[in-house]
Amino acid sequence: MRIAFASARTVVPVEGFTLYLTPGATVPYLSAAVPDETAPASWAHALAALPAAFAAHGSAARIETFAELHPELLAAADEGGWRRSMVVPVMTLTPETFAEVTEPTPVGTSRSLDASDGAWLEAVLRAQHRAFGGDGEAGALDWLPSLERGLRDGTVIGGAIDVAGAPVAGAVILLGGDAGELAGVWTEASFRGQGYASRVCHEVLRAGFDGGLPLAWLSAAEGALRVYERLGFVRVGTQVNLEQPG
Repeated sequence: MRIAFASARTVVPVEGFTLYLTPGATVPYLSAAVPDETAPASWAHALAALPAAFAAHGSAARIETFAELHPELLAAADEGGWRRSMVVPVMTLTPETFAEVTEPTPVGTSRSLDASDGAWLEAVLRAQHRAFGGDGEAGALDWLPSLERGLRDGTVIGGAIDVAGAPVAGAVILLGGDAGELAGVWTEASFRGQGYASRVCHEVLRAGFDGGLPLAWLSAAEGALRVYERLGFVRVGTQVNLEQPG
């Protein structure tokens, strides 16, 4: 998580955490703090300082962590009034356990994301924004500079499905070290339940494994476990996202 975040964000070390910030982003989830491997003397003290550290960069404080790695942090956050905004399974997949999708292929053309195709990238991000519940244009293109940079330098693999010239589903893999995070999986509301998520995930994972990726991981959104289990993912832990008190 730390390596993948660092490839596309401003990195700011603080007590107990490293902040990964997307400058100018209006979408909160594009910036987060990840706890360091070595715990601070006091999690309560480190947590109390986080909101000001984020505010100095124009962001609200957020934390992303794995419950099994930092139980003391979670206890201190609960006591300090931090809100658990997301608690979801963490799952992993290797090339050996990767399962081919056998369902009928849905209508549409698969397209790899390419940094040189700016109009298509913008269309994909706008569709993703709508699929994630975004209202209007605000924040829809916040990730575009980081996405273009990642596609150019090989730290991001992405794909989307084109139906009649419009993107209807998409996903990316954020590469870092010896692992890649399958992230940003989305499907337009009117195309859900038809196999599009399985197809686009399968294709970006196939591209990653064919390129030598040894391990893929993800935090599974509510209701999506079945899609990932059919691809061969297995649960290994729990991701917890926290938002600052007040």
